[in-house]
Amino acid sequence: MKNSILNLGKALNKKEQQLISGGSGRATCPQYSAQQCNSCGGFSLFNGCCLGTAETHCCLTGACE
Repeated sequence: MKNSILNLGKALNKKEQQLISGGSGRATCPQYSAQQCNSCGGFSLFNGCCLGTAETHCCLTGACE
């Protein structure tokens, strides 16, 4: 079964692969440096996205409610 799943990816065309993987493969989040993200209490990802809480977002953007 594992091999049939792996081979399925090879059978799909590029457009179908992008649809399954979630689009263009580019980051769709605001980009922050690892230093900026970490200083606000977030976790920096390899693509520049910063995972964090509402407080992290507030710290990064200054848009606090």
